Amino acid sequence: MKALIACNEGVETAYGADQVTAQLKSAYSEFFEREVYIFPVASGTAGNGLALGAITPPYGTIFCHETSHIVTTEGGAPEFYSGGGRMRLLPGDHNKISPREFNEALQRHGIGNAHHMAASAISITQATEAGTLYQLDELAALSETAHRLGLKVHLDGARISNALVSMQSSPAEMTWKAGVDVVTFGTTKNGTMNAEAVIAFDPDLARVLGYMHKRAGHLFSKMRFMSAQLLSFLENDLWRSNASQANSNATRITRALKGCDDVEFAHPVDINEIFVSLPQGLSRALADCGINLRPWPMSSGRDGFRLVLSYCDSADDLELFEKTCRDYARDALVSADGNQQSPSIG
Repeated sequence: MKALIACNEGVETAYGADQVTAQLKSAYSEFFEREVYIFPVASGTAGNGLALGAITPPYGTIFCHETSHIVTTEGGAPEFYSGGGRMRLLPGDHNKISPREFNEALQRHGIGNAHHMAASAISITQATEAGTLYQLDELAALSETAHRLGLKVHLDGARISNALVSMQSSPAEMTWKAGVDVVTFGTTKNGTMNAEAVIAFDPDLARVLGYMHKRAGHLFSKMRFMSAQLLSFLENDLWRSNASQANSNATRITRALKGCDDVEFAHPVDINEIFVSLPQGLSRALADCGINLRPWPMSSGRDGFRLVLSYCDSADDLELFEKTCRDYARDALVSADGNQQSPSIG
């Protein structure tokens, strides 16, 4: 917010030719340890659509996990921006595509067969929609297979900051050094108001994105207000401190839940997202003290919930959640002890 106010002074040139936007390229090139080309957008949906549209022709196929955000909740944006591209959905435990499954899917697809849509891109979500992480060797293996067969690699990084903190990885290691060609760099989930970015590492791809960026309506006249947020996100490692706090809060809540019986986690808790099934007594106890959790379908068939922790969760709310879990576990233990039958004599 301070950055937004600071750039609201004087007269500036429009459509990204301002002094604030001019700083983006150098700041993000330093962040990624190589020259990059950055295109601010107003939403992750626009970022994913633009990035995938730039690497997928109308006759192209995008390989992705069947639960990917681009499939389930982006209204066909990749198909729209590519002018007719199609998505090929792949299975995988904990919302991750395995290198083996990807390779087999490519072989089944038929590379270079004019009767089929061209295999053009793979989209990898880091962290995944299940809050799980691809390790660097997994990213590299998927990228190697893609590049060997002529596909480009897109990384949907809506929660890339949380992934970087959790894995103690550098932005370079998680992207271009692992073979990624274009990144949707998410910032709104860690503090910005309405600013995301498409990051390209190749000048030819950047030229394509330059035209698409304008045509899609994302070359904003007052770009400095978005650019100021994207710069502030990097300053003093704000991205790192916010993501670290969110991940740490999730660790606290995970620890509290593990102290209660009959709690079942659907996925490993790698970042700030928790997918969990709770006993009804515990979910009622949380609701009674004002903590209402978002219902989420679970493959086990049990009532599940999705918890997303934030860098700005209040200490009082976290402590209340922990206390409620402790009280529930204590009461359950007392109840279990009271229901035990005395041993018979004789």
